[in-house]
Amino acid sequence: MARSKAPAVETRTALVLQGGAALGAYEAGVLRALLAAGRRCEIVTGCSIGALMAAVFVASRGDAAATLDDLWQRFAMPINPFVPSLFAHTLPLPAGLYRPNPAYFAMPMLATSMYDNAPLLAALEEWVDFERLNASNTEVIATAVEVKTGKLVEFSNRQGLTARHIAASASLPPIFPALAVDGGEYWDGGLISNAPLRPAINAIEAHNQQRRAAQWELIVVDLFARAPGAPRDMTETIQRAFELVFFGKFQSDMKLYQWMNAQLDLMLEVDRALPATSPVRKHPAYIKLKQHRRVDKLTLIRPQRPEDLGGPADFSPQTIAARIAMGQADAALALAAPARRGGARVRRR
Repeated sequence: MARSKAPAVETRTALVLQGGAALGAYEAGVLRALLAAGRRCEIVTGCSIGALMAAVFVASRGDAAATLDDLWQRFAMPINPFVPSLFAHTLPLPAGLYRPNPAYFAMPMLATSMYDNAPLLAALEEWVDFERLNASNTEVIATAVEVKTGKLVEFSNRQGLTARHIAASASLPPIFPALAVDGGEYWDGGLISNAPLRPAINAIEAHNQQRRAAQWELIVVDLFARAPGAPRDMTETIQRAFELVFFGKFQSDMKLYQWMNAQLDLMLEVDRALPATSPVRKHPAYIKLKQHRRVDKLTLIRPQRPEDLGGPADFSPQTIAARIAMGQADAALALAAPARRGGARVRRR
């Protein structure tokens, strides 16, 4: 007698896209792999360049893969022939989306930014169908920092997203000016938290209260690459400092995530062992902890060859193309056989 197949377990997915300037091209490759695999996400959180690609991924005006290609073609900057070769990739010529701020060249000490963000706002309107984005079943969350208070703010399509919300998430000072949105002024969310992991976990809990899922998977793209050694020159020193400031926080976030999941595992065991009439079940802290929803699977997608990733300031076309190809290949491997990635995927109950 043929053995009947077990029913498929419903798995819902949340995706986290870090900021990382030019390293975001690697994430574009990851998104291409997800599109090719037909993977659907219930939640997508993005910071900085990750917020731009999250909006394109969920609601591009045309084919999402083609739009991602256009995004990175326009972010790419030609190699600068007027500077020494050592700096040619990290000080490229302005082009495409980079319109210099006249005030910066006239009175640099009085200017607040090097570039104007008007071209980016116009491009976002070309790339993203915001009406479709705000009607999507996928929740998209972009993070930004309110300049006056220093608070990290979450913009969600559940409340309505515009090009200004997305661009505010990517307004990294002093490259771009703060962007006025909803009565506040905002800078790049990466200044406080470059990987919007907590917003994704909070959204998982909120979604699960509305409709429970048998399993939740969290896919995180990790752009943080450990350096092979100490910096050898000023360019590498500045680049490494940038990486540590923006990407170093992700390591702490991942430790917090692992600690939270361990506590929830313990909570499940305690809940099974406690008598139904135990007064502990009425304790406010116990009730609050029971409301939390653990993440059942964690899939980390990170460069197989981090030494080939390059620096976050390298916007040269050749490097961007290589990163996109690398991200697509690494993501296809991680999604097909996560267990081979050194424990990147955690599978539990």
